Amino acid sequence: MTRHHLAHIIAIALAIGSAATASAQTTADDAAGRAEALATARDQKAEELASPKPSLMERALHWYDTRGARLGWRAVHFAAGSFPNGAGFGYGIGLTEKAIGSAVADPDQPNRIDGTMFAARSLRGYRRYAARMDMLNVTGRPIALAIRWQDDKLPQEDYYGPGANSTESQRSNYRLDRGELAAAASWRPAAGAVTLGSEISYLAPTVGEGTDDLYPTTQSTFTEAEAPGLSDLPSFVRGDLSVAYDWRDSDTHPRRGGHYKAIASQYSGIDDARFDFRRLDVFAQQIVPLPNRYRRIELRAAAAFTDATAGGDVPFIYQPAIGGQQTLRGFADSRFRDRNAVWASAEYQWEAWWALDAALFVDAGQVAAHRSDLSLRNFDVTYGIGFRLHGNGNFIARLDLARSREGFLPILGFKYGF
Repeated sequence: MTRHHLAHIIAIALAIGSAATASAQTTADDAAGRAEALATARDQKAEELASPKPSLMERALHWYDTRGARLGWRAVHFAAGSFPNGAGFGYGIGLTEKAIGSAVADPDQPNRIDGTMFAARSLRGYRRYAARMDMLNVTGRPIALAIRWQDDKLPQEDYYGPGANSTESQRSNYRLDRGELAAAASWRPAAGAVTLGSEISYLAPTVGEGTDDLYPTTQSTFTEAEAPGLSDLPSFVRGDLSVAYDWRDSDTHPRRGGHYKAIASQYSGIDDARFDFRRLDVFAQQIVPLPNRYRRIELRAAAAFTDATAGGDVPFIYQPAIGGQQTLRGFADSRFRDRNAVWASAEYQWEAWWALDAALFVDAGQVAAHRSDLSLRNFDVTYGIGFRLHGNGNFIARLDLARSREGFLPILGFKYGF
């Protein structure tokens, strides 16, 4: 091979190597360019995407949670009155101020003072005026003091007669005017879930003829023996001692935990011992979360027992009563009344929507003149389905559709609990 041929071969090899290198470089550059272009496109798309827009209902519930739970402006707010069932729609105005004199409502502030007052009226002529002052963390300890006053005008309260055998045909109505002035103290040992409390109250009840023309007055339907205290009631001093254990995760919309409470009361007539009596109320609530965190079972049970002094009786307005949205939901409010009462309720609850819970429920209860007459076979039972509207942390409203032996009853409420 001549030197001319060798030079030609080397030139060809160098040309092939240069082409291969250039091709590899071009391929790498193209790949890098495509990757950079894809990353840029992704960033641009992320910037262009808007966050999901909440619905009108979601915005309304968020507003209610953050600013509208009391439907108020600063310390002034709407007050419905918390009237008994059957009073009709309530409306009024209230004033609430927390940590009076402080810029921040610190829950641990020593000697913190909270105050509230309201005046309300209902469409059926019910009226309520109330005021309350609380001092919290007295001297920096878990002690609270309270003084409260309330005046009620309840013109159309229903009474069906004593005992579990009263009938709907016996329905009557009476007027109850009552005033109450009370002072209370409570202590939470070791700042735990246990609360010990005491209260002393002055009670001034007056019973008159009801104003509901659809039903006869209680005075024209029942005797003093069937409705003790119907014609003449003294004023009372009531003394209460209570103990409670509350470990729920929330007192407005709990999802787990329990609440147990007992109250022992002594009612003493002022210059009149005819209606002196003792009363014991016990209450238990347990919420059982199921493995699926969107479902739970809520159980409640309560009992109230009274004992009159020798030769005396328990006024019918202070006798334990069951019926209505807090006890037997398939019966009218305070449908059954007697010296002793027990009731229990169970609900299976599930989250139908993030702001709406549905529930299947059953209630059972009875009243009796003597505790020995209370028996499982005598329980009245109601059942039905319910719906609870709520925000993230606040209860808003509930609708229960209940059925009992006396028919179907829808119940609309705006307070937590059943």
